[in-house]
Amino acid sequence: MNKWMSVFNNLDIGILILDEEFKIIYANQYLLGFIPFRSKEVQEQPLYEVLPKFYNTYIEKVLLNCLNNGSKMFLSAGLHKHLLHSDYDFNIKISRFEEGSSKLLLLEFIDVTSQFIQIARLRNYVAELSKVNKELKEKKKYIENMAYYDSLTGIHNRTFFYKLAEKYLESAKRSGGILGVMFIDVDKFKEINDTYGHEAGDKALVQVANILTQVIRKDDTVARYGGDEFLILLPHLLAAHNYEIIASRISNHPDRFINLTGEKVEISLSIGISFYPADGDSLNRLIAKADQAMYLAKSRIKTACR
Repeated sequence: MNKWMSVFNNLDIGILILDEEFKIIYANQYLLGFIPFRSKEVQEQPLYEVLPKFYNTYIEKVLLNCLNNGSKMFLSAGLHKHLLHSDYDFNIKISRFEEGSSKLLLLEFIDVTSQFIQIARLRNYVAELSKVNKELKEKKKYIENMAYYDSLTGIHNRTFFYKLAEKYLESAKRSGGILGVMFIDVDKFKEINDTYGHEAGDKALVQVANILTQVIRKDDTVARYGGDEFLILLPHLLAAHNYEIIASRISNHPDRFINLTGEKVEISLSIGISFYPADGDSLNRLIAKADQAMYLAKSRIKTACR
């Protein structure tokens, strides 16, 4: 074996050779760099005294199996950490060879510390990437909310209403169904603003949004059209007069009042309605017709109050 020692001492892996009693016959220079012993100090010493972390039942079984059966074994650094040194990780290959009548074990220590560092870095990178991706999704959701929701009332805005209504309109055209558009306006809204201030006007708009979202059906959509004007999209109507249920719920809602400077002020709403296909086959046409119907209803109320 002496002829191989110069070769072993030039390898960039640790070499350890054991006899049948697991005593050390040879350790190369690379391996000696990781243990606090010189070459002569480890020779003929029991493995477990030089490398005490090898002293466990599982590793003993692995060594015996390899020695008795000639099986090649492998100890992964991932499962068996720091067997040689507390700061380094080694994969260990174990094989048997024979010299004369003696059976010897060859242990090869392959440094994978840098690979573990790279894996740890990769895990950190993936974790960081996942965090950034989550933040981007949250920002995207926030931007979408900004684009499709009214900042004052929290309900959908005109942009979202048009986007959704166009889809429902196309569906109604294909199926021959009825689509309703309700146009709702706050009566005497200017008077509320002029009498109690814009903060009171905002409070009234928020209350209207709350009322409308409470009275609609599951598939209906409420949106703020602009100012004190609101829209309700009514898809899948079985008959045009079915909208009257929603209108009645709005008119008779118990929360049509707000407290302003100690005074209870009623919120009155005017409602107009249009239908596809009776009143038009485009969304703009349907909104315009519902708007006209709303102003007609408002004018009737004014006439009745005179």
